[in-house]
Amino acid sequence: MKRSSIQRSNKPMKRSRLKPRSKKMSKFYKEVRIPVVKEIIGDGFSRCPVQSPVCTKYIEGVHEILPRGRAGGIIKAHRKDNLVGTCHACNGYISEHASWATELGWLKHYDYNEQTQST
Repeated sequence: MKRSSIQRSNKPMKRSRLKPRSKKMSKFYKEVRIPVVKEIIGDGFSRCPVQSPVCTKYIEGVHEILPRGRAGGIIKAHRKDNLVGTCHACNGYISEHASWATELGWLKHYDYNEQTQST
């Protein structure tokens, strides 16, 4: 094995933490996303509209009907008509049972409105 002339050290490398979000995305979350999510969740006693077989009955978070990856990012996916309050169990059930969720309208594969506007 060929050895390099670089001396090895026992000291660990200095590493800086990665920023979890850019300044632009932090601003979007602070000014837009968090207030809307809080409004949808409300007091935490609103009923979950999905009512899947595993439903825990109360809204705990927000489900995006057209997921971020299919919408083109969180900014495009973040529209009131695309967000619905659900319990965590229903949100997971929607992800695991895509055909069931699509049939009932809880999941979209692409944005029908955007497609009709562009043609």
